[in-house]
Parts: sequence; structure tokens; C-alpha cells
Amino acid sequence: MRRLAFLTAASLLAFTMSAAADQHKLSGVEIQKLFAGNSVHGEWRESEYKSYFDPGGSTVYHALGRDPANGYWRTTATQYCSKWNDHESCYDLYQDGDKIIWVVPETGNRYPSVLVKGNDTDF
Repeated sequence: MRRLAFLTAASLLAFTMSAAADQHKLSGVEIQKLFAGNSVHGEWRESEYKSYFDPGGSTVYHALGRDPANGYWRTTATQYCSKWNDHESCYDLYQDGDKIIWVVPETGNRYPSVLVKGNDTDF
């Protein structure tokens, strides 16, 4: 029984490490190329949302059941940053295929989204 538990745990660990190995941290240049003129669709703190990233630096965030909000976005060498009103927040982004994972640097909280071609912020 212990052997089975050990093998199960080892298999799970190997799968987890393999899945994490498929993800890669995006550079600012990669973020810019992926996002400019495109959207993401995801979930943030249990709220479904869509965001569009205009190549000129404006962005629209539309949470389900709420009015869209307008802000600005930019990249640093290693992060995505958005500015809403006078508050700016920056995030580490990882990519796994079409999946974009937003990571809050201060907490390590991860929020998945899917890259969508073009401007798609309507529900």
C-alpha cells in the first residue's frame, strides 16, 4: 500500500513539474506582441471578465454584469502594467499555449485567462 501511495505521489509530482515546465514567463516584448490589438477572457477573484488591449496603450476591462472600465496599459522589460484612474498595478505573465496566467507579484496569486484575437469585450 505504501508503494502504491508513493508511486501515485511521484506520478502526480512529475505531472505537476511537467505542466509547470510548459509555462514560460513572458518578457515585455512578448507581452506587447501578444496583447496589442487582442483580448483576453478569464476569471479574476471569481469574476468573469474580458479585456481588450489597444495597440495605442488604452485598455477596456469588462467584468460580467458591470459596465466596461477604461484604462491604460504598458509593459516593462518583464511585466504587464495597467493604470486605472491614478493607480497602477504590474503583473508577471506566463504563457501556456493560448492560456495566459496573471501572477500578482506581492501574493503569488494566479489568475488564468485565454488569449482571444481581436477586440472581444462584449458578453
